[in-house]
Amino acid sequence: MDKKFGGDELQTLQSAELEILAVIDKICRTNRISYSLYSGSLLGAVRHHGFIPWDDDIDICMKRTDYDRFLTVWKDTSPSGYLLQNKENSPAFTQSFTKIRKEHTTFLQYPWEAGHYHTGIFVDVFPLDRIPTDFLQQLIYKIRTAVYLLLTREFAPEGASFPTRIVTAILLYLIRGKARGLLRTHLEKQLKKYNSDVSLPLIGFDTMTGLHQLFPSDMMDNLTQIGFQGRVFMCCKDWDSQLRVLYGDYMTLPPEEERTWKHHPIILDFEHDYEELQRAGE
Repeated sequence: MDKKFGGDELQTLQSAELEILAVIDKICRTNRISYSLYSGSLLGAVRHHGFIPWDDDIDICMKRTDYDRFLTVWKDTSPSGYLLQNKENSPAFTQSFTKIRKEHTTFLQYPWEAGHYHTGIFVDVFPLDRIPTDFLQQLIYKIRTAVYLLLTREFAPEGASFPTRIVTAILLYLIRGKARGLLRTHLEKQLKKYNSDVSLPLIGFDTMTGLHQLFPSDMMDNLTQIGFQGRVFMCCKDWDSQLRVLYGDYMTLPPEEERTWKHHPIILDFEHDYEELQRAGE
């Protein structure tokens, strides 16, 4: 388990995340929006029939068309007690996907997040797009992705080499203000322009690693349901392909020393958001 938080906290955290997922699931089913459990959450459903025992988050994915519809429907319905967060409505947010957060909770991972945007307990919602298979087009796609992620994150990636940090600093210095947002929007359009070709593989361009994890072109076309913590949620029928792309031999447990929390929050609270905690401490 994580050094700071133990089993009781993890169980309460997972319960809160499951509550968020149930809200998302209801919206998707009501509006015929397709999604799938994704990454470690799908692995947990297949291997453990619920959470991986040490997992501290939930991930789902959607094809870009469903993702865009989900954002619109959420804005129209605005479920009480939860909020949708992405770069578009929280400019300081550093990710290219969306989080659905529970209000009046805190899951603060980094000191620099504090006070800049809501940091409540969350479920991650990832869009899937299509990547060209032509070598030159794919190379251009990867370059655009690298710049897009930089303009989204607005700082050098963690663990980046010194040359990468220098190039990052130069690019961010040259591309500032409104130009940064405009270029990011332009790059996103370029990255999504292959989505009409349903023969191309699906990827998540939320990380550079994702560009090497190519999913079958029809992975999200056929969905089924799968048990997760005693409930039933959507997942891609060919879940084996997704898990093999991401994990290889996914039924083999990792070494015991790797069975730890992934996000390692520095503040975790189930009843107050960060601002409420700050006011209480004044």
